Amino acid sequence: MINKDINMRTTLTIPKELKSHLEVLAKEDNRSVNNLIVTILDDYVKENMCKVNNNNNKSF
Repeated sequence: MINKDINMRTTLTIPKELKSHLEVLAKEDNRSVNNLIVTILDDYVKENMCKVNNNNNKSF
């Protein structure tokens, strides 16, 4: 069940081969494709927001 106060539904179009690979990886991790995608995106955003924040905090 979606907690609408926290989560938001969106539509994503991806190549069929990528979807197939995500399904295999999700099955290996015993999780849903949605959970795998959210985890991957969350990790990417956390890592890159740190870089963005560090670049914005540099003195010139």
